[in-house]
Amino acid sequence: MAEQKAQKTFRLSDSRDILEKLQWELDTLFCRQRHDIRVCQYHAFNCAITAWHVTDWLWQDMSAEFKAERRWNTCTEFQNYVREECPELKLCYQIALGSKHCRLTGRNANPAISAKISDGEGYDYGNPIIVEGDKERNADQVFQLARNWFEAFVERCNIFPEEPFFPVDDP
Repeated sequence: MAEQKAQKTFRLSDSRDILEKLQWELDTLFCRQRHDIRVCQYHAFNCAITAWHVTDWLWQDMSAEFKAERRWNTCTEFQNYVREECPELKLCYQIALGSKHCRLTGRNANPAISAKISDGEGYDYGNPIIVEGDKERNADQVFQLARNWFEAFVERCNIFPEEPFFPVDDP
């Protein structure tokens, strides 16, 4: 673990720790009994919020020079970029803010995006689903693709030049 930069975070230090937290949440999302919908709701809720808030942590990890090269003056500008570049993070943004604030309104709200728990039978019962228009996606796949996007961004942009990034699930 790197030197702790963050405050009031139970020793989570940087965006790499938050990506590890997201992976842990993904790993536990389906480690439940199929009938335990409440556990699924809580884990999916946490995954969406963690996935989106990696942006806040990553913003703190980027150097001033890197931000200036891209003409990002605020975290909001970076977050706008992320939503444009990664469709899964656009979904996470909508779900996370809707979850955190109970309802998302105003110019940032997209009524075509929603979240639900599947009510099918067998394996299709009790899964978290993200809906965009008439398309349904398994939430765990959305969260994993969001995590993958962040990992690729960190690696490609060399956010941690002094410490190579090795994802938790690599041997």
